[in-house]
Amino acid sequence: MNPPKPANLKALADHLGLSITTVSDILLRGKGNYRTRTIQRVRDAAVKLKYQPNALAQGMRRGNTKTIGLLITFNILDPFFAELVNHLEDLFEQEGYMVLLSISEKNMERDRQVLDFFESRRVDGVVMGPIYDYKENGAIHDFYKTSIPSVAFLADPRVAIDRVNLKNGHYFIGKMAAEYFLKAGHKRIGYLMASLPLKKNEGDTPFRGLYDTLVKAGVYEEKWIWPAERPLAELGYERMKMILRENKLEDLPTAIFCHNDHCAIGAMFATREAGYRIPDDLSFIGTDNIITSAFTEPPLTTIDLCARQIAAEVALLMLERLAHKDRAERMSAVEPRLIERHSVRKMIP
Repeated sequence: MNPPKPANLKALADHLGLSITTVSDILLRGKGNYRTRTIQRVRDAAVKLKYQPNALAQGMRRGNTKTIGLLITFNILDPFFAELVNHLEDLFEQEGYMVLLSISEKNMERDRQVLDFFESRRVDGVVMGPIYDYKENGAIHDFYKTSIPSVAFLADPRVAIDRVNLKNGHYFIGKMAAEYFLKAGHKRIGYLMASLPLKKNEGDTPFRGLYDTLVKAGVYEEKWIWPAERPLAELGYERMKMILRENKLEDLPTAIFCHNDHCAIGAMFATREAGYRIPDDLSFIGTDNIITSAFTEPPLTTIDLCARQIAAEVALLMLERLAHKDRAERMSAVEPRLIERHSVRKMIP
């Protein structure tokens, strides 16, 4: 047998033989201009009938609902975004806000539906990201417009709202990885699970940063660029397994930059499974510095995108925006840093 549903305001008023206004005044508005006996009757009945106020309706009357809509436009199986969500939830909950989470995967139409839903629920603010124009239709600024105070992270600059991005952009990630490999003496350098579409002359992507750096050094090889739609651990494992099966070690790069730590972990497992040594036979660099990257065998050298700092900057911009809705648009930048561990062989002493 299902337990009885909590009473609403009307049911409580009917039970007591009082008007909805009287019950509402006592329970929701805290008015004390009623007889003490009446006030106690209402409170006792509310407990007995398990009355629960409608938080959304109360929030709308107050002008806020103490909720933040969080739209993650990437696969939450990627540990970086899972960590980012956890940090954001903690920060907003400390400020008394609950987070409504929605997850899509490079689906702009779904993103628009989610933003419309957040508006209908009267959330106080919206956090969204990453935001890139996957369809390249030039309408990204329209897709992500909302009447609610909003903050974007890892976002195309055409999204004209408060933003938290990487200092020097995603381009710098690929440049940093390529320069580190070159400094270590590697001249055969590949890129595993590069995000599509690959563009050499435009866009803010790690591929462009790696491409420009390797071309300048005279060591770029197209055959060692392996793109993919989804840079996940299991896909990195399968792709690396196939690469090692179809190629001799001497025909492969000595160093591989992976689009993220997640796919790097899969690729490293496939490498060890095939009987090769890391970093003696193949070297790896990942991106994100997820928690598990420090516990791979060997520990993974990676570029830290600073999820905790991104979350802190996002929360700060949102709280400022909620307090000052008319202030000018602001952009904050978080600087990635390379975390040196033991997955890269030093070819040069």
